[in-house]
Amino acid sequence: MMTTQTSTDEQLKDQAIRQALAGDIVGARETVSGVVDRRYLRDAWQMMLFIESERGNVQSVKDTIVSCPDPSLLASHFYLELPQVFVKAGDRFGAIEIAKAMGDAGTLPLIGIAAHLAQDGDAAGVREALSHLDDEDLRSMILRKVSAYQPNGERLTVRDRRADQAAPSGSLAA
Repeated sequence: MMTTQTSTDEQLKDQAIRQALAGDIVGARETVSGVVDRRYLRDAWQMMLFIESERGNVQSVKDTIVSCPDPSLLASHFYLELPQVFVKAGDRFGAIEIAKAMGDAGTLPLIGIAAHLAQDGDAAGVREALSHLDDEDLRSMILRKVSAYQPNGERLTVRDRRADQAAPSGSLAA
């Protein structure tokens, strides 16, 4: 008869998920650091991120993203949509902070945030989201496209965006 013994990595993954569910995200991150198998690492990190996003705690989501030792472990459709979850819930600043924490992977989410805010008529939010894009040409092109759909009094210009960048941000990140 063949015995089915749970692997150590699977046990650690399960323990980390239980810790995250119990609210001990720091302990969960510590536990998952002992996992070697990438499949279990990926499952654990994605589940920890999901659990923190369900709680709606922007800082904890950012901390989880930043503390992940390999960003490819988080790469998924859910990960890329995470900032949209926050902006749709009305947390524009949280959505932007999460997208910024994503590094290069946050470019597309920032564009998505800007599109969502443009649909809501939030010109200041559009400028705030786009101000975090490194590519000046991309930023200008999107501002032109968004401006074409704004009422005349609310046209977005590169000059407006530069003025917004000089103003202090209501950002959570310091």
